[in-house]
Amino acid sequence: MPKDLLVEGAFRDYTVVDRDNNELPFSKGILATSILATGAETPQAYDIAEAVQRHLVEQRICRISGPALTLLTAETIAAHLSQSYADRYLMWQKARQIGRPIILSLLGASGVGKSTVATRLALRLNINQVVTTDALREVLRTVIPASVLPELHVSSYEAITTAAGEPQAATYERQARAVVAASAAVARRCVTEGKNALFEGVHLLPGSLSTALAPLPENPIVVEVLLVLNDRDLHNRRLLHRQVTEPGRDGGRHIAHFEVIRSLQDTMRGMATRAGIPEFDLGSDKDLTQLIAKEIVDRAFQ
Repeated sequence: MPKDLLVEGAFRDYTVVDRDNNELPFSKGILATSILATGAETPQAYDIAEAVQRHLVEQRICRISGPALTLLTAETIAAHLSQSYADRYLMWQKARQIGRPIILSLLGASGVGKSTVATRLALRLNINQVVTTDALREVLRTVIPASVLPELHVSSYEAITTAAGEPQAATYERQARAVVAASAAVARRCVTEGKNALFEGVHLLPGSLSTALAPLPENPIVVEVLLVLNDRDLHNRRLLHRQVTEPGRDGGRHIAHFEVIRSLQDTMRGMATRAGIPEFDLGSDKDLTQLIAKEIVDRAFQ
């Protein structure tokens, strides 16, 4: 394998044996990533992984089972942080070992910060598949012409002019339902292949993936969260920042349609409330990783 793609910190002389008796080299980087699901800060996670590695070296433990490594890591987390962090780590590891695919859905209006959060959460929760509804919409646009479904060929905050003079939200809902169908198809494929996946986008109608995946025999763990920005000024500043840092996304149109975008957030809020989907304000300093990890753990043991 190319050296730039090798797992950083893998100790070839230190082996971890999983439950299926497979042997893998101990990796400080992989261990640190698993600790992030507790809500620990990245430097803390790497300090803990470093401490676990040091313990293996000092005690000359060249071969350790997966469960034993989990317990050692939990003890080290408790010593460095607190027992509550250690308990969260143990519950997260137990939930992952159940083997049920995890599907995480992050929905929200344009400009609240979904893409940034999705990338960071995927790393923290060790989810390799990240699917954006913008990408799915682009694919649909290539196969469904505007004459058939004009809603696909405008942005989520733009309206299609109709004789009935319907509100913009109706255009958004029709567009979202088309994209949700594609999202559900991709999610079903991930579930049948036993893969964990994170979906993010404005087109993920609250409750849509939960409903679509409920009949599957694999019984996936589906967690949906509505991401919002309660602070209007902060939302506006983020859209202005996008206009500067991502010129290819035509941020000027987002600014021009700011009130419509805020209205769509209210529409999503109403849908989320009716569907029982939790809401998280990205303008707060609360821990989103802990909230989602707890949701996943709770659903894993229902």
